[in-house]
Amino acid sequence: MYLEPTIQRNKKRRSSPVRVLFLLILIGIGIYVYILVNQEHVESPFVPTPTPTRTAFSYITAANDLYLQGRLTETIAAYQQAISLEPDNALPYIPLARLLILDGQIDAAIQHAQQATEIAPQHAAAWAILGMAYDWNGDISQAIETCQHAIELDPTYAEGYAYLAEAYVDAGQWAKANQTIQTALQLDDRSADVHRNHGYVLEIQGNYWQALAAYERALEINPHLAHIHLSVGRNYRRLGDLNATIASFKRAIEINPDNAQGHFELGWTYLTYLGDYNQADAALTRAVEANPQFGRAFGGLAIGYWQRRNYEDAIINFERAIHWDSADARKRARTFYVTVEDASRDGLEPSTQVVLRGDFAPLTGGNPATLQASLTPQALLDDAWTNASGQVILEPRTGAYTVTLSGLPRLEAGRVYAGWFGGVNTLSGYPVNTGPLPRTADGSVATTLETGWVRGPAIDYFYTLGLAYYFKNECDKAYPLFEAALQINPEETNALEGIRMCRQLE
Repeated sequence: MYLEPTIQRNKKRRSSPVRVLFLLILIGIGIYVYILVNQEHVESPFVPTPTPTRTAFSYITAANDLYLQGRLTETIAAYQQAISLEPDNALPYIPLARLLILDGQIDAAIQHAQQATEIAPQHAAAWAILGMAYDWNGDISQAIETCQHAIELDPTYAEGYAYLAEAYVDAGQWAKANQTIQTALQLDDRSADVHRNHGYVLEIQGNYWQALAAYERALEINPHLAHIHLSVGRNYRRLGDLNATIASFKRAIEINPDNAQGHFELGWTYLTYLGDYNQADAALTRAVEANPQFGRAFGGLAIGYWQRRNYEDAIINFERAIHWDSADARKRARTFYVTVEDASRDGLEPSTQVVLRGDFAPLTGGNPATLQASLTPQALLDDAWTNASGQVILEPRTGAYTVTLSGLPRLEAGRVYAGWFGGVNTLSGYPVNTGPLPRTADGSVATTLETGWVRGPAIDYFYTLGLAYYFKNECDKAYPLFEAALQINPEETNALEGIRMCRQLE
């Protein structure tokens, strides 16, 4: 049986006086809190709870973990974050400088290593990594001196000896290199860097099998180091094991897909050892995508195009290779100095009478790729140049540079001032120089010049580019390139033959 529900009718209830009073009190409290919040005396309860700000130490810890995983780009970014939070803490500068070296960013590495030595001048690791940066930049004598200073600060620092051994072997001082790397191994047999440098010392001396053993020992300590896989690949290539070579290079790229050097090595192997143009083009293209200023990768592409008689693309890439390799060579400028010269001399080499000198460093407050040297008087027999000073600004990409001098005294007849670059040479191998400087009546100089082509690009880039222009019937562009190759080697047969063939077309 279905029963209808009973309908309950609500009865009207009267509010309790106590309840009304309680509600009024709550409303009053709410109004009071609202006023305080607006006046910023208390924080709104509806604002999300703030999370702790990340510390520099946390970024350093994260960077260490990322490095062990081989994630180089992310490791560099983590160290840079740590520095942005604590710019006066030397700790992140040192590993960051090392990773920048391995990533090919030598200028930035030198800058960060120098900052580390300024922040912590007694820190052996800071000086050691600065020495490594100098060595990789081609300034070997300064690298040796800097690493020796690191060892003086801490005679038990194994990596200091390892980097010193690397510089010694680059200087051709093999006995010292062998002795020094053994000291590093005795101090720390668990350092991947020590074993990498041991492998490098052996490799430079042509002991490829033992070099491989040293590199493999480093990879046992950390198997995710792309730069060591590259070293392994190069040694296998020298020993003729191309399968192991390619596998090593591919492993380096797998660890660090942005590794331009890895793509280049793989492409160069396909091009020059296997003749596989498709694989070579693909790898070398990835190399220049990863590093658009990679001169050798452009050179590899150019050689591949040249071999297939694709002269148009060969020309484009040879010109890029020469441009960027020249820029890299100009980046190695170390010093600029002003001398007093006999106006009748040919000016190929500087005299010993140096009146002003300065070291190049990244431009302060400007583009870090631009180099600047502030010139100061040198010790002389008299005080004639005490008030002289100057500045040189060099643009490595273009070779343009400005020289601004003041306070130069008048010279006797037949004598002129000239400026010289230390660390940058002409194609003939002599120091790049300004020629006679145009001193004005008030003893000042203000001039803008260009270095032109400098010693750095491979000689075959010049004469092969010249031959490509020859085959396009453009000998007016070919002649300067053949002459450039002959400045590097006056007996270069390809350049001489190119000139002969061009003359036959006239």
